[in-house]
Parts: sequence; C-alpha cells; structure tokens
Amino acid sequence: MRPFFIAFILFSAIPLSLIFNNIYQNYKNLKVLRKNEAEFHWSHIVKYEELKTAVRKLPDGYGVMLLNRHAVKMTLNWLCNTKSFVGVHQKMLFLVMDKFSEESLRKVYPRLNIVIWLAPVLQKTFRPYDITYMSFFLMRTNMIHALQKLGKPFWMLQADTVWRDNFLNLVDVSKYENSDILLDQQGFEGTADIRKRTMNGANFYIPSKSSSQSLVESWLFWQKSVYITDPDLVKMFCLRGDYSCDYVPYSLVTGWEWIYGDQKNPPIMIQMDGETGGNKEKVLEKYNFWFLDKNDRCKADKVSKGVQHMVDGTVPRIMTQSKNREQFYLKLGEFLNQIPVFGHYSSIYGGLTSLYLQFF
Repeated sequence: MRPFFIAFILFSAIPLSLIFNNIYQNYKNLKVLRKNEAEFHWSHIVKYEELKTAVRKLPDGYGVMLLNRHAVKMTLNWLCNTKSFVGVHQKMLFLVMDKFSEESLRKVYPRLNIVIWLAPVLQKTFRPYDITYMSFFLMRTNMIHALQKLGKPFWMLQADTVWRDNFLNLVDVSKYENSDILLDQQGFEGTADIRKRTMNGANFYIPSKSSSQSLVESWLFWQKSVYITDPDLVKMFCLRGDYSCDYVPYSLVTGWEWIYGDQKNPPIMIQMDGETGGNKEKVLEKYNFWFLDKNDRCKADKVSKGVQHMVDGTVPRIMTQSKNREQFYLKLGEFLNQIPVFGHYSSIYGGLTSLYLQFF
C-alpha cells in the first residue's frame, strides 16, 4: 500500500501546486491592478473637460467604444460595417488610449467623436486574463462610472461585432426603465436554459440613475479585491438579486454560438468573441465578416455579402482551436451548474474561483 500512497500524494501535489501558484500569482496581480488604476481612476476621468464637452453633444443612449492601437483595424472594420446606417457613427464616442489610434481613425473618418485618455499601462497587447487584460476591464469600469456621473445613459459596445441593421435604433430602452442595467446574454436562442440570462459582457446599456451607479461602485470594489472577470461579477449581482438586471433579447444580440446552431432568426448583431488565439482578423475573413481590403479600405460589397450570409443563414462554421476550447469550457460549465445544490451555488459564485482553480 505504501507505494500506492506515495504515488497518490505525488499526483495530488501537481494540481494543488498549480492552484497555490494561481492564488499567489493572482494576489500579486491584484496589487499591480490597484497600482495601474492610478492612470484611469474615475475621479480623474470625470473632471476631464474634453470628455465632458464630447458627452454634452451626444444624445441619451449614445454608444461608447474603448480601444488602443492594437484594436484600430477591428474598429475600422466595424466602422465600415455600420457606415451605411444613418446616425450610428454620429451617436458614438470613441475613447482611445493613444494618439496613434486617434490619428488612424480620423484619417478615414475625420468627423468621429474621439476623446484621448492616455494610459501607458494599457499600450501593450494582452492575452485573456493577464494583468493588462484585467487592467483594461478595470479601466472600462472606471470609465463607465465616470460617464454615469456625467448624467446620460449610454451603451458600452465592442468593435468585434457584426451588425445587419442599426442596433441603436432598434432597442426600446424605455421598456427597461426599472432596471439597473440592460445586459447582453451568452449564447443564442438555442443555448441551454441554464446559460440564458447570463451576462456576456460585451454590449450593455448603463443608466445614470443612483441604483445603477451603486451597481458600478460594487463592481469596481470587487474588481480590485478578487481576480475575477467583470461578467462573472455582474452575474453574481444579478443572480443574487442585489440589483435589477434585464437582458437584450436574442432577436437583437447573440453570441458567436448562433453561427454553430441552425442559423435561424438572424439577430441584428453578433458578438464575435471566443477567439483567443490572436488571429481574429483572419478568422473573421473566413466567416466573410472582414470588410476591409489589404490597405484597410472599406469595401461595401464585402459588407453586403457578409450581411446576406447572416440573413440567409449561410455563415461558414469555422472551427479553430480557440472555438473548440471555448465550447469545451461552456459544456463543462453547463454540466457543473446542473448538479443538484452544488450547481446552484456554482452558477452564482463560480466566477470567484474560476481564475484561481484553473489548471491550464
């Protein structure tokens, strides 16, 4: 029995050592995260006259996109996609982290509403869940809170989306006036019920009322206290009933999983995340969702072709290593959340431990 016992101890030590390493690394990352916040704390952002002037000119329900130089091409692709939708570009505020981003956007679209907020710690490319990635989303929450203080409701939007119509004109936010936040959902209509009404985290509506500001204050506190993604935080707030949360119907917004379903009832917008291998532009091209030529010029015929694929339900199902990995994690999450008793708490609090207990 002794050799068996020794082997058991050795094999147990491997996952335990990985978990303890994650706990230590994430503790160190939180210290860096809190230090980085000095470059984009909401109390400084809200006093920025250029930002206040820009927001003053925009209507209620305007859209916000954040980017640095590494997201310029993706943003140009989105601008090309939405170029023909009347009023979309005029209702957008682009918050950029560097001068290069501003110059690159203005070169093609000189009349965009662009505000620069220089943040040196956010200039690097990042990989999911590394310190720059988490700092970016801490900056996003600080920016959300600052914009709330300026008194107008707004949409947080991402450029890695494909629109087939003017999304900003098609959501009646007055239906959700009692909600503290209006969220996009994971998946699509064919997704397992246990994953529906769960924040995807890319495109959501933020009211300026006091209860919504309280939600974002809680959001900020937790982001600086536990190494956790913001969708996992907001999911916890919503499922516990701490705040009133509503969700954008799948007829308007779905995740990339819609492509791998029956492709019926095409949404107005598809969120094309789920690609973590650093080759998103090439993958979007295979979906027929890359609308720029080799010189980054907008090609209207490519937009028409991509949108028609959505309408017809003929978007190519491109399988990549990232997609396979994402689908595995999603299925694993569904399985765990359906376990009696454990699943209930896992669905609410699983995000608190997800970045600490991961093995790979």
